[in-house]
Amino acid sequence: MYDGKILLIDDQRSHLRTLKSMFKRYGCQVVTVDSAEEAELILEWNSGFDALITDLKMPWVNGIDFCTKTKKKYPNIQIYALSGYLEQYGPNTLDEAGFDGAYQKPVCFEMIEDMLNAIKNSASEIDDDS
Repeated sequence: MYDGKILLIDDQRSHLRTLKSMFKRYGCQVVTVDSAEEAELILEWNSGFDALITDLKMPWVNGIDFCTKTKKKYPNIQIYALSGYLEQYGPNTLDEAGFDGAYQKPVCFEMIEDMLNAIKNSASEIDDDS
């Protein structure tokens, strides 16, 4: 079980519903939004997210630009890419944007467990550094 707080960003609402139910199965607190712009507003007013998980291909502001901007403002927040189009981005592109990891859609429960373990491990490293 994982009782952390995660912000999911995807312009496909059906993906958000599926992801939310998958993460909640592990005990996560999940907030979903369907645009990077909405995610930016949520972050302005709500702190305490352990991680953000974002799609890469979205209208207006894509996941790469969102990650770059968000990491500048909140350098300690973990951000993971979740996309069906990872092959279109080189590993350097994702690293340079500041992503902490990337996962290929479609999602399965093993992938959710892997993401949650990465989030927990990274949070432990931050706590150990404090």
